[in-house]
Amino acid sequence: MRFPVDHGDDAAARRAIRGGALRGVMLAALATILLAPTLRASPWLHGIHWYGDPASGRVELMTGNRPAYCLETVMTHSDIWWSAGWQRQQRFLTAVSRGHTLIVRIQRNWGENTPFAHNLSDFDALAQSAAAELADVCRIWQVGNEPNLLDEWGGQALSPAEYAAAYRRIRTAIRSVASPLGEQLVLVAPVSPGDAIPGVRHTGGNEWLAALCAELSPNEVDGFALHGYGAPWHSATDARRDFLASILTQLAILSSFGFADKPALVTEWARAADPPSTAQEAASAAFLNGSLADVAAWNAQPGAHPVSAMCWFIYPPDSGAWQAFSIESFAGSGPPGADHDLFDAFRHAADAQHPSVWPSQAAAAMLDSPPAGVNAARSPLATRSADSGNPAPAFDGVVSVVSKWTSSAATPPHHLTVDLGLTREVTGFVLRNAGAAGENPAFNTTALTFETADGAAGPWHVRTMLYNATGANVLSRNFGAPILARGVRLRVLDAGVDATARIPEFEVYALRPPGDMDNDGDVDAADFTVLRFCLRGPGFTYASGTTCRAGDADADADVDMHDLADVQRRFGG
Repeated sequence: MRFPVDHGDDAAARRAIRGGALRGVMLAALATILLAPTLRASPWLHGIHWYGDPASGRVELMTGNRPAYCLETVMTHSDIWWSAGWQRQQRFLTAVSRGHTLIVRIQRNWGENTPFAHNLSDFDALAQSAAAELADVCRIWQVGNEPNLLDEWGGQALSPAEYAAAYRRIRTAIRSVASPLGEQLVLVAPVSPGDAIPGVRHTGGNEWLAALCAELSPNEVDGFALHGYGAPWHSATDARRDFLASILTQLAILSSFGFADKPALVTEWARAADPPSTAQEAASAAFLNGSLADVAAWNAQPGAHPVSAMCWFIYPPDSGAWQAFSIESFAGSGPPGADHDLFDAFRHAADAQHPSVWPSQAAAAMLDSPPAGVNAARSPLATRSADSGNPAPAFDGVVSVVSKWTSSAATPPHHLTVDLGLTREVTGFVLRNAGAAGENPAFNTTALTFETADGAAGPWHVRTMLYNATGANVLSRNFGAPILARGVRLRVLDAGVDATARIPEFEVYALRPPGDMDNDGDVDAADFTVLRFCLRGPGFTYASGTTCRAGDADADADVDMHDLADVQRRFGG
């Protein structure tokens, strides 16, 4: 891609940079003084990939003069207009003076987004020099791009171990430079999302990301860049679902490997209007609005690993490979309005003022072990629902190919929800995947969230995000200390080899309530039939483990009127 800027003669450009060095230093000092408070990070979620030409661009009109994140690319061994010095003078100072926050993707050249082994040692100084050149305009960096693509590394397969070694070095070099904007934030490169494609994507995006996370420790990483797309063959609605499932699956990978508190910024996000047409642009416009709102809704959930930025790929006009993505390339080609025009859709999304949310300290992870108590999801009080398909077989206690919840073939995420009927002390869950029933383990759930709510229908609190890297047939998690909840939701982000969730059994465990004499998880008329025989007063004690001990609500080994009063308060059926 080449920006639509009149570069003129390269030599003249170089002379302009050298001749303006002193002016640049003065401008940088002035920018630091005047702009530092607004440069630390944009307060809004929306962003773009490539700011383009400041003279002809309409970014501020498109954002309603609100700050935006701008993903830019700096290369040390390409044309001069990709260099840090040229871009600083020609674009970056203007962009930040207008309030925008830069994210700079640094790499050696096209096709060498991470330096080859023989260039790695030299790149340390080059990365450090670029960070110094841009210290007053950028503190957020992305090291390379889509390392699971063959074309991004000279036609070779870049391994997670090789990338991790390069990232550590480059991160150290950049962080050695102080920025007046704050601490340098060096992001791990985003993967190309999707399965492996011979000759294109040497490793599936999720598999490569999981392998990379296994190579790194949390203290070696500042944050992660993510990429996600809605396919042009999907409707706007299905493209939104596809995109959200992809991004949340990547977040599940990060959480599963201990990176739940690390910032995650989407530096490419789009739906191609391909083939270019009025109808396709309208679908992409609806996708732009809807997917940004979907991520904002996710960010608003307690316990969610938030997405801090969403940079649309791309903003500036293009007549080549990226035309189907470009906001400006479609300008004036169809009817106006947020449901039709990409430019208007972005303005509408910016007007919504979705906030940029950064992660706080991650909550304690759920423990990888079976939970205590009884399966409250099978209680007669519980009601079950799903976004599609019949949920009943997932709660009948039968693990079988012929007794399972099967979602429709619609695009994930898929939801399976349980209203426990009353507030319970939930201890955890057990998910029995298709492989547990004897089916092909390729149908096992690969990524999920487990969420709870105080009420039957939300609002939902994200308790854990899981990536089933080993393809386990059974997943068990417990809280350690029970939590109070009435609603429980399983969100299947990646259903395995296809779009269909197959869940033979979803068990939600809660502590056995006092008065649950028949051990079915609730207190109802059947329990009172047994309890009346145990009600012998304070003069008669029961041994631990006996049936009547279940009626001992105050833990004094007898069953008396104090216990009966407590059990009556728990009566639910």
